[in-house]
Order: sequence, then structure tokens, then C-alpha cells
Amino acid sequence: MKNILLYSTLTIALVGCGGGSGGGSGTYEGPMSPQTKYTMYAGDRVEKASSSAIVQITHVDGQNQSTIELVEGNATIIRQP
Repeated sequence: MKNILLYSTLTIALVGCGGGSGGGSGTYEGPMSPQTKYTMYAGDRVEKASSSAIVQITHVDGQNQSTIELVEGNATIIRQP
């Protein structure tokens, strides 16, 4: 159930971002730290490294980016090339 919620929420958030400039330079890619906010762009994705991973996504309509935060577990940010 958590898997479905994570993937559908992330998909909706990133699709809602519309087109973007990709990750751009100076953006973080790699393992996420709990309680740290990261900027996500259209095409970026998060891969769960543990089944208990929970992320919180904040998206503002009209912007081409979202903010994501690892609440618990382990996950990795993968940037669009």
C-alpha cells in the first residue's frame, strides 16, 4: 500500500510540474537524508532503498519544481540527464 501511495503521489507531483530544465547544475543526486528538503524537477525520480521509505512531496501549481522530504526509511534521488 505504501508503494502505491509513494509512486502515485510522486508521479502526480512530477507530471504536474510540466516541462522543466531537468536537474540543472548544482542539484543533489544520491541518497536522501531524513528531514532534509530537496528540490525535484520534471523527469527526476526517487527510488526507494527500503520498503519502509515514506516521502512527503510539496508542489505549488504553476511552478516547474517540487520539494520532497524523506520522512522515514531510505531513498535515493535520480536526476534526469
